[in-house]
Amino acid sequence: MRFDLTVLCLALLHPIVQASVIGIDFGSEWFKVSIVKTGVPLDIVLNRESKRKTESLVTIRDGIRYFGTDAAGLSTRFPESTYPFVKNLIGLQYNDPIAVEYRSWYSNNMVPEPLRNTCAFKLSGDVVYTVEEILAMQLAHAKRQAEISGGESISGAVITVPPYYNHYERQAVLDAAEIANLRVLQLMNDGTAVALNYAMTRPPLNGTAQHHLFFDMGAGSTVATLVKFTSTKVKKLQIPTLEILSTGFDKKLGGKAIDVKLQKHLAKLFMTSEKGAKAKEPVINNARSMAKLLKEANRVKQILSANTETMASVEGLHEEIDFRVKVTRAELEGLCGDYFKKLAEPIKAVLKEANLPLAKLDSLILVGGAVRIPAVQAVLKELVGESKIAQNVNQDEANVLGAGFRAAGISKQFRVREIKIKDASSVPIEIVYNLESQDGSAGKLTTTPLFPKNTTLPSKKLMNFKRTTDFDFSLKYKDASSPILSAKVSGLADAIAKHKDTAVDGFTKVQAQIELTDSGVLDVEHATVTFELKQEEKKGGSIAENVMNFFGGKKDKKEGEKKEDEKKAEEAAGEKDAKKDEKSDEKKEEKKDEKKDDKKDAKKDTKKDTKKNATESESKKITTSKVKLTVDIKYETLPPLTKEVKDAAKSRFAKMDDEDAARRAREEAFNNLEAFIYSSQAFLESEVLPSVSTEEQREALSLKVASAQEWLDEDGYDAPTEDLRKKLNEVKEIRAPMSFRVKELEARPKAVADYRITLTQVQAYVDAIRANNTLEDNAIFGLYEDKEFVTGLNKIKEFKDWIEEKEEAQSKVAAYETPAFKSRDVEAKKEDMVTSIVKLFSKVPKKPVKPKTTTTTPASGKASATTAGEGATETDKPVSEEKPASENSGEGASEETEKDAPVGSEEDSETGETKDAKEDGEGHDEL
Repeated sequence: MRFDLTVLCLALLHPIVQASVIGIDFGSEWFKVSIVKTGVPLDIVLNRESKRKTESLVTIRDGIRYFGTDAAGLSTRFPESTYPFVKNLIGLQYNDPIAVEYRSWYSNNMVPEPLRNTCAFKLSGDVVYTVEEILAMQLAHAKRQAEISGGESISGAVITVPPYYNHYERQAVLDAAEIANLRVLQLMNDGTAVALNYAMTRPPLNGTAQHHLFFDMGAGSTVATLVKFTSTKVKKLQIPTLEILSTGFDKKLGGKAIDVKLQKHLAKLFMTSEKGAKAKEPVINNARSMAKLLKEANRVKQILSANTETMASVEGLHEEIDFRVKVTRAELEGLCGDYFKKLAEPIKAVLKEANLPLAKLDSLILVGGAVRIPAVQAVLKELVGESKIAQNVNQDEANVLGAGFRAAGISKQFRVREIKIKDASSVPIEIVYNLESQDGSAGKLTTTPLFPKNTTLPSKKLMNFKRTTDFDFSLKYKDASSPILSAKVSGLADAIAKHKDTAVDGFTKVQAQIELTDSGVLDVEHATVTFELKQEEKKGGSIAENVMNFFGGKKDKKEGEKKEDEKKAEEAAGEKDAKKDEKSDEKKEEKKDEKKDDKKDAKKDTKKDTKKNATESESKKITTSKVKLTVDIKYETLPPLTKEVKDAAKSRFAKMDDEDAARRAREEAFNNLEAFIYSSQAFLESEVLPSVSTEEQREALSLKVASAQEWLDEDGYDAPTEDLRKKLNEVKEIRAPMSFRVKELEARPKAVADYRITLTQVQAYVDAIRANNTLEDNAIFGLYEDKEFVTGLNKIKEFKDWIEEKEEAQSKVAAYETPAFKSRDVEAKKEDMVTSIVKLFSKVPKKPVKPKTTTTTPASGKASATTAGEGATETDKPVSEEKPASENSGEGASEETEKDAPVGSEEDSETGETKDAKEDGEGHDEL
């Protein structure tokens, strides 16, 4: 036991390992990462190119993965090996209309996944990657960027997803994150993250609630989120609160749809041009040419957001034919007019659903890259009025900054500003089950609303069933033809048989707890059956039994009341929505008082009942028994990845990560050797080299550099990492002595000059101390003795002799030989000189000794010590001796001063608040 406690104490003393948390905004075209780490506020992670966003695509060729800018550069050369826009495919089946449209946009080889009929990509040979695996690669890349930027491990992440993502899509994101070894703290809706970022930078409201509509038009979709901002008063503090009232969306209306529209228009212009018409094959049949046009269409769209016209230009577009054509903003708006007409629909839908008149909308806040298109802004201004259009959040980074703030709040490692969030589901969910007939067979099929639209997340429901046999139920989205999942509850018949003799007749209550998590994923947590049991209790004949009955009766009474309350609450929970109570402190106090009164009444009643039971010959005692049932879940439409599949993917990824690390190490070794060869060639041509080297030394280096260059050109591209490093060391070995002499040629004289300046300063320092060797003007004796000055002067002479000896030795050494001393030797000696002299003359002056105070008695007139001796009386002390005010304020201040301080003084209050604040924030980093 002592050993265990020792181990526990040592564990508690061990420092806590710090880790960062991140937020990820994984968009269809770009992804961004925010990070919160110890001592560093919320910030955006920069990628390898020092950019704040990274392309959301990956290229895989010959088993090598390329991300971000590298993948974007390869996308036009190898479109069949590049996998963009996977966010729009996650959680979809192969024949989904969005997946069909994707195959018309891109030329990579999409195939149906054989087990679940989801989307997958076939590479060369038999290599197939699911969409979850492609997404996992990019999430792992995002995590690696954050680890490099933060310099520490990542403990968790909040990932933003569109609010229209259903259970399958959200579960697919969670599966991808698990494969990437990324712990997900929460999946957060895009609009909620932006609203949180909006609330982060604004003070709490002190009056009427505000309603803001966040209009987010990105590359893949358009989402409108209506948010109500209020403040909740908690302990005299106003806590900002945001509540999602409604969401509207269009899954296909985004910037990429405009790009594709313009791409096809440019292809048509090329085919009708003079040179394009002569092409042997139509440009639309060439995957590389269409990939080039799609990239150019995106560039043209961005330019036309700021200019009325521009030139679309692609060199060698198709069959070595260059393409160049003028495109105007009016032309683009004419092509996409049908898209722009749809922009108002999500906004109208959310206002209608929330029953909010347009006049009560405070502002429409623009978010996303596509809102910069002038035609988009024109439609919105016409709909809500220009005065309501606001651009007061970062359109590109509000999402990811909100996610990072949320991650910091969830992690408990950081102290963040409290903001209450009431997120909501976007699709209603129903439960479907069969009623049980009298003979125990399945009866009428019943569908009951379980989680209505805009249910607060997270939410739990406790469903009650009257059953005598095993049964099943399913959960589905409203108006959906197939269920999300089916749950089979078993073990009920065995539980009933086990309690047959003791259970109250006709009472069998089955309950299933169903949760809609804060990530929007459904889960059946457990199912139980509750029995009411009857027990026979014999007449109490002895005092001991009566005493036992007294305490037992009290317990039974309280348990009976508690079970009855639980029964009523559970029955109500099966019919009504589960709501999270938020009560004020006053209500809590009232509840405590009511409980105290109930306990007193229950105690009185219990005593009366106990006396009555003691005289009765037999009494019936009712207790309850709860039995956990088995719940088997089956996903009917789209099951999540199994553990075996995810483990296999992790193993494959681990192997690829090792290969990537080895490849990066080899590339680094190759680049280091190549760079060193080039720098050595320049070194040989430097003007200063002949002064510190011989002709033979320079010739040896030149031959070694030429040999390394020849080897690198012939064998270096296929050479292993170790050979590249070995060849680099061979060149360094010859060059290093000459490089050092070149460096010392400038550094050594500078170090010597600094040394001599310091030597002069030290000498002046000692002379000044010797000239002022007193405590004060009327000092009795000096602070330092003469022998100390002798020691100091001797040390200074030693340091002076040392540098002169070194310089004399160096004068006898040739410039191409090893120096007699190095600049770093001089710097170290200078530090030693300063340290030793300062240490020698660093005494702290002592305070002058004051003469003792004496008092004279009137009787004898003789001096007596102020300290009372043997036989001293009260009259021996001075009648009054006022101390200076400065002494009262220090140690030994009078008790009267402390006692007179008011108990509730303002100073005390402030100190208490400061102490509480420190205790609340202990162990946390404030954000």
